[in-house]
Amino acid sequence: MASEAVRYTPHHSADEYRQWEGDWELWDGVPVCMSPSPTAKHQLASLNLASALKDAIAGNSNCGCIVVYETDWQIGDSTVVRPDISVLCEGLPNQFIDYPPSVIVEVLSPSTEDKDRTAKRQLYEGQGVSVYLLVDPESGSVEALQLTDGKYAPLGTEDATLTIRWNDHCAATINVSEVFAE
Repeated sequence: MASEAVRYTPHHSADEYRQWEGDWELWDGVPVCMSPSPTAKHQLASLNLASALKDAIAGNSNCGCIVVYETDWQIGDSTVVRPDISVLCEGLPNQFIDYPPSVIVEVLSPSTEDKDRTAKRQLYEGQGVSVYLLVDPESGSVEALQLTDGKYAPLGTEDATLTIRWNDHCAATINVSEVFAE
C-alpha cells in the first residue's frame, strides 16, 4: 500500500522551488520543510567553523577555494539542498551552487540530526563531496567523514584538532574547542 502513496505525492521541479516562500529544500521532487531558525549555539558554531575554513584557505595561496554559508545547491532538476557551510573550488556561483562542493558542513539540531546523518550523508557521498563535517553544538564535537573510494570513512581527531584535506592543494587544521568558543 505504501508504494501506491508515492503515485499521489506531488513532484516539483527546481524552478517551482525557486518561487516558494519560506525555508524549504527539495529532495527528488518532494518538498521538505526546514526547521525554525537555528539556535544561538548553532549560529555561533557555524560562524566559527566558516571563519576557520576561510582563514585556512586564505593562508594557502595555492588553494583557490571559497567558503559560502546557507547557499542552495541544486542537484539536477528535482533536488535542492541548503548546507550550513560549503567550500567551493570551482568558482563563485551566480544564483545557486550547481556542482558538488568540496566540503559540506551541517550543524546538527534535534529536528535535523536524523536527516543530516542518513539522507544527506548518502546524498553527499553519492555526489562526490570530499569531506562532510557534522557539528554537534550540544556535545561540542565535530564528526569528520572523508570520501575514500566512493564511501565515507571517519577521520579521527588528535589532541582536540581536526585536519581535513579536500584536494592536493587545500587542507585545514581546526581546533575543535574554538568552533564552540563564545
